[in-house]
Amino acid sequence: MPRDAKLWTFQSGIIDWFRANGRRLPWRETNNPFHILIAEVILRLTGAAKVEEAYRLLLAKYGTPTLMANANQDELLKIFKRLGLHQRATLLMDISKELNSRFSGSVPRTYAELTSLMGIGPYTANAILCLAYAKRVPMVDGRVARLFQRCFRCPIGSDISKDSRIWRFASELLPNSNCREYNLGLVDVASLLCKRTKPRCNLCPVATMCQSETEQASLIPDDRVKKNSDINSGTHARDC
Repeated sequence: MPRDAKLWTFQSGIIDWFRANGRRLPWRETNNPFHILIAEVILRLTGAAKVEEAYRLLLAKYGTPTLMANANQDELLKIFKRLGLHQRATLLMDISKELNSRFSGSVPRTYAELTSLMGIGPYTANAILCLAYAKRVPMVDGRVARLFQRCFRCPIGSDISKDSRIWRFASELLPNSNCREYNLGLVDVASLLCKRTKPRCNLCPVATMCQSETEQASLIPDDRVKKNSDINSGTHARDC
């Protein structure tokens, strides 16, 4: 298959699948950059189902950087207690204070400024740029990298957040439009179908072009995914 045709098949397969099957989650129904930032921080290493209630509570009480920065820490910790994510409460407060002091309470619109914030790495920065500001940028976490590895046999470095090859490759795969649906589709296909073990290839929208054999698919080991879920790397090892 010619490269352009293969590229279109991959892009359209992911987008069409997402439109029919993508998960409808509250943080996907907004383009508010601070709300998306909150979601990305609390979703790290945590399943979406577990954080939905916490996300709604956070927005109801601390939906702006100013409100979050001035939050009562004990009250904020109560929201995170059920998730066992106490450090995330402190991180969100620190980020919010930084947004207030450096950016007048706004979430910046550039990659350089976003990654200069405490705890914001490549994935979170690009998620905000794509989902809030409609920028044409890739979103690559450990599971998406695994999907690329299986479909295209692209090599994966030991630290995805610092692997310039995978980020360049992901940028080349981006469609000219519908990047939000495409990126969210990749996240869902990678999380729900292209699993580390027992991938659900019969349901995968790009299975016909996958270069891995189902029984011997190239895998990113669990320790590789966990290594790339560091709070500062911005890459995720969660089912979001």
